[in-house]
Amino acid sequence: MFYFLSKNKFQLQHISSGKLVASSDFIHPNRILDTFVILVGLRGNIYITQDDREFVLSANKFLILFPGHHHYGTRPSLEDEDVTYYWCHFKLTDNSFRLLTEDEISQRFFWEQHRRSSIVSPLSEYYLLPEFGTLYSSDRTMLIFNQLLDIAYRDTYSPQIANYVLSLLAMEISQEFYTQYETSRLVSDKTHYNLMEIMQWISLHYEEDPSVKDIAVLFNYNADYLSSAFKRYTGMSLVRYINKTKIAAAKKLLLSTKNSIKEIALQCGFHDDKHFMKVFKQLEEVTPSQYRSAFAFRHTNKE
Repeated sequence: MFYFLSKNKFQLQHISSGKLVASSDFIHPNRILDTFVILVGLRGNIYITQDDREFVLSANKFLILFPGHHHYGTRPSLEDEDVTYYWCHFKLTDNSFRLLTEDEISQRFFWEQHRRSSIVSPLSEYYLLPEFGTLYSSDRTMLIFNQLLDIAYRDTYSPQIANYVLSLLAMEISQEFYTQYETSRLVSDKTHYNLMEIMQWISLHYEEDPSVKDIAVLFNYNADYLSSAFKRYTGMSLVRYINKTKIAAAKKLLLSTKNSIKEIALQCGFHDDKHFMKVFKQLEEVTPSQYRSAFAFRHTNKE
């Protein structure tokens, strides 16, 4: 896998963007483009090969397609499975970038930091995007992508604004990658439990409304110890992380479905829609209805 590296003092140039909605048997086009493409999965599985590397784009996964590189759909999506993803074509205003391997990234940034015992983030100077990855805390990324789609198709906004929002999106994905890399390194160095595994488990089971005690029992830890350790290494309580995961899922449903607030609350593990609205307002500072109505303009395509 490669890593995209480019100076972030230059903004990215938005070309086009949208939300693709397709029925079963969808297969990605076979092509070589002169632009970069960011794909963020929302629903279903899209099978894409870039050069000789095959990826499965699914919910909360992202993929960067590079200009001048061959990419194509490896096989159709599954029968009776709709697929949906965000897409954005962009170029670089300074027209320069590097593709580095994982070893080169590690040696250039993370290994050197570890040797010096100091944290000087590469994100102060660079967009640093893995070719493929997971958005573990996808709510901010999805919000920015929705802002981009909303701004890009409003005639009253300057195209320059879309460039700034796109650049912010790239910085957000870069920050998430860097945070996950650092968290993984800290966990392996300083603790005996795998916080990443717990976070991934929550992302798959949030609709079951798990409690701290439930998770502690499942992973064989004392609940108080787990809560303390989780906050020490992530900066937030485990309860807050569970709620953020639920609300992130709810935000996607608010923007991608016409389900009622009560239906969305139940789908995301809240047994009481009033409690859902209270938690949503606490974390987002707006109500679910206000959030849903904030992004009205989008370009949706079927191929």
